[in-house]
Amino acid sequence: MNHRVSPLIGAALLPALAALCGCTNHISTSNRRGTFAIKGTAVRITVPGESNAYVHASGRLIIARRAVALTPSEQTLAQQYYQHARGISAAGVAAGEAGGQLGVDVVGSLFSALWQDNSSVIERTAHQGSAKVRSDVRALCEQMAQLAAAQNALAAAVVAFAPYRIVHRSDVARCMRGTLRHADANR
Repeated sequence: MNHRVSPLIGAALLPALAALCGCTNHISTSNRRGTFAIKGTAVRITVPGESNAYVHASGRLIIARRAVALTPSEQTLAQQYYQHARGISAAGVAAGEAGGQLGVDVVGSLFSALWQDNSSVIERTAHQGSAKVRSDVRALCEQMAQLAAAQNALAAAVVAFAPYRIVHRSDVARCMRGTLRHADANR
């Protein structure tokens, strides 16, 4: 069996567990620059050395427990940021569900392979399922790129939000490279 698929499945596992337990209204992710968590109708951004920032679905921005005055165009940027953060959540859940389904399918093919004494059934199932996982992870990377663009636009318009830029182009590039690397390895 092709073991190079497993990192993609691992990346998708946390959102899958969230989807299975029905707790997709609270998703959290972090990198070395900070954490963003979606809870209900707000995204909380936490960075070291700064107070928390909250971006609400309505476009409201709160930093250090104080509402930041926004123009209508800045409020639209905040709403776009929120929507792209939700998009990451949805893409992560889709990737997680695909990874979970791949696991179920591989276990099913294992029994079939044992019954038929034909291990190629397992490889074929894993390869087909991993294509779906890769596609969903690629969509997650694309959502990350959109979040980075929305975050940068909001930070450019609202100086107080600048410290909360935690998704960088390098994060997006690393995500995309990972999907390409796994696609090449499985050809």
